[in-house]
Amino acid sequence: PHGVYLVQGDVDTAERWEHIVPPNVTVLADDVVVLRIRDRVVHLGGTRLDVSSAGAESVRDQLASTERGLTVLMSHRPDTVLYLPTDSGVDLTVAGHTHGGQVALPFFGPPLTLSQVPRDVGAGGLHEVDRNPIYVSTGVGMERGQAPQV
Repeated sequence: PHGVYLVQGDVDTAERWEHIVPPNVTVLADDVVVLRIRDRVVHLGGTRLDVSSAGAESVRDQLASTERGLTVLMSHRPDTVLYLPTDSGVDLTVAGHTHGGQVALPFFGPPLTLSQVPRDVGAGGLHEVDRNPIYVSTGVGMERGQAPQV
């Protein structure tokens, strides 16, 4: 009832999206939207793929400086959490990209996550990085390129 929002993934292009993304879905590309859900205000920000860009920095700064309401940062790459100041005030960062490492070894975890976040964070689930909560989805896709195709 309050909308559907998404951020770009590594293989997402405007040409592909026009065929699969319904018109009522909002793409957040270095944007912040403010939603009123019942008696709460939710600040929802989404970054483009380049989490080090000025646009992504602006989104993080807007969310970190919000004084009231719930703040959620969406980014395909979990590395965006590394750019937040310690205990930034962003209530939750949601990311994907790592596919949980795609392959995980017992007692070790994923040997490869293609991310700079700690391996246990890249493996997926709810974690904290410098007192900033982050949830990394393991997703349903298969990594390509350098990762093993298993």
